[in-house]
Amino acid sequence: MAEQRTKLEAVIRLGRHLPHHPEMTFFLGFLAGNLDRLHFVRTLEGAPVAISIAAGRRHIWPGSVFEATVHHVPVPMPGAVVSALVENDEPICVRVSLDDAADAAWFEPLLLDSYHSAVGHRPEDTLAERVETLRGKIDQQLDIYRECRRLLSEGEGEDESRLRFFLGLAQTEIEGFGRELTDLNGRLQQRGQGGAGGREG
Repeated sequence: MAEQRTKLEAVIRLGRHLPHHPEMTFFLGFLAGNLDRLHFVRTLEGAPVAISIAAGRRHIWPGSVFEATVHHVPVPMPGAVVSALVENDEPICVRVSLDDAADAAWFEPLLLDSYHSAVGHRPEDTLAERVETLRGKIDQQLDIYRECRRLLSEGEGEDESRLRFFLGLAQTEIEGFGRELTDLNGRLQQRGQGGAGGREG
């Protein structure tokens, strides 16, 4: 799960350059809770969910800091983007522009070329595959939970409020995924029993 921990660090690093605004913190928390969907890209071409973030001293909230489109519809504010994405599992493509040269260089190895690079091998949405996907998401959230606990224990003072937000969000996601996994496993079991009954008849 090293990739997920790296993405979490990327979200935290990004937050250090963005306005400490409740709506932006909410958006960053959503990204931290959906790391499997999050892809940092060089170009947003072709991305159904396309978000451009320009962070640093030269940028003014909310104007040039945050721009987003969802299925080609402009969504001007971070909270509205979360509302648009919470009911689906589409990939989230983010293009980052940073004033800070060191952080810009740090992000470089994370960058994919485009949306098409991110979704080149997407599995079919069968019940069994969704179960495996949910198990993976639970593992990812557990990693996020542990990583946030570790960072808090090391005294990352400037990020403490956001880390606690991410920690609570991860716990909520784990509980939600757990309920969904229980439901899917029940449906799989019913399908198996139905199939067995059909063969006996």
